[in-house]
Amino acid sequence: MQLQNSKLTTLNKRLDKIETELSKCRGSVIADGWQTQRYAKKMRKWDYYAQEKMKLLTQINDLQNETIN
Repeated sequence: MQLQNSKLTTLNKRLDKIETELSKCRGSVIADGWQTQRYAKKMRKWDYYAQEKMKLLTQINDLQNETIN
């Protein structure tokens, strides 16, 4: 039980870090310009961190389901 709680807190901390990175990527096309390298880099970063977020959310959900059962 203690191990699951510590793992859950670790995953939540990683999720918070990913959320901050995603908020940095939330730029507008008006600010960055359309079809620019800066905009493309933000979109690649967005894709990567969004995938990581979904993986973490499923891991957190699985751990929470294990603690319930």
